[in-house]
Amino acid sequence: MPERLEDHRRYFGLDALRGGMMMLGIVLHAAMLYLAASTLPVQTDANTSLVFDALFALIHSFRMPVFFVLAGFFAALLVEKRGLKGTYRNRAGRVLAPLLASVVTVLPLTILLVIDFSLSARYGTHDLVPDMNDLQAFGQAMFNKAAALGLSGGELPLAHLWFLYYLCYFYLLIPLCRALVAASRPFEERVKRCLASPLMLVGFALGTSATLWPFHGGQLHEGFMFLKPHLPSLAYYGSFFVLGYVFHHYRGFLQALARDVKAYAVLAAFLFPLAQYASHLDNAAHGADVANHFAAVLVNALCTWALVYMFIGGALRWFDRNAPWIFYLSQASYWVFLVHMPLVLFAGWLLVPYDVPAVIKFTLVCAFTSAAALLTFHYWVQKTWLSVFLHGRRFDLAWPWRAPLV
Repeated sequence: MPERLEDHRRYFGLDALRGGMMMLGIVLHAAMLYLAASTLPVQTDANTSLVFDALFALIHSFRMPVFFVLAGFFAALLVEKRGLKGTYRNRAGRVLAPLLASVVTVLPLTILLVIDFSLSARYGTHDLVPDMNDLQAFGQAMFNKAAALGLSGGELPLAHLWFLYYLCYFYLLIPLCRALVAASRPFEERVKRCLASPLMLVGFALGTSATLWPFHGGQLHEGFMFLKPHLPSLAYYGSFFVLGYVFHHYRGFLQALARDVKAYAVLAAFLFPLAQYASHLDNAAHGADVANHFAAVLVNALCTWALVYMFIGGALRWFDRNAPWIFYLSQASYWVFLVHMPLVLFAGWLLVPYDVPAVIKFTLVCAFTSAAALLTFHYWVQKTWLSVFLHGRRFDLAWPWRAPLV
């Protein structure tokens, strides 16, 4: 069958959503500092709130799945425009090279500030250069906690950069994605009808349930943040990338998501607390009850897909327009993602000695990180070689509220 015509459309709504998912890392990682009932092997501030446990769980349930769907979608668009070789050259420059540069710049600073925050919160110290005795004791405590949860210890962490690392693996799946699209073409009309049906959400959730089976409580919280690839995590997140790639070929069905976005929002609002309860039961049983585990993976998968549908539909329904803030966000978000983690940790570390409500600390951390990341992008990045390195070009963007309306 002949190739489809090249897709020349600019997806302003999906650009905004992609940028929003990157920016949401600030909220996610700021919330992580103030978790009240976390079983994760991370140190938290003395001031905590269950509000941030709920916020962290909610964001974690959709942020990376949404992003990897979008990554697959835009990878397909790039292959249409540049071909396979051109796509790999582009991704090597825009993803692999920034990853390698960040590993030797951003990552060491992030690890240092993780240590500083953790020691300050645990032992009451407040030294930028950590005390070695405290560091050794803390390291052993975290290793023991990880072992008790069945997690591996002693591996090289990539912190938030794991996302770019996994994305490099997923780009290797592009030939497989193209083969899937080609194999579906004889059944194209049938596939279109299936994708347009709201019941397809259940089908996607069943597939996602299978990839969630290895994880405690049906939630992916372990294994993926290290240099050694974690196969269950690759399978889980990679499935969203592959589907996103296929979605581009059948992109007409996305308008159905925009039309039904309110229904998916209601469904997600119903499923999220149910998913948390199912995960709680499964964790309490330590995975010994197969029925509990099956319920946890299934409800979590359904909730994730309801949220994926909701966010994609909402972006296309309300933000699919050429607006200064959308373009600014889409360009600034990459820099914000790369540098936000050390900024979050630095702000959290500064606030550890103060006994104030967690919500105040959280708000200050988010405000400081957002301001610092956006100001550095605006004045130090967009007009410099850093922008060429990250985006392939320089920009001279005005602040969105000063830019002329398009």
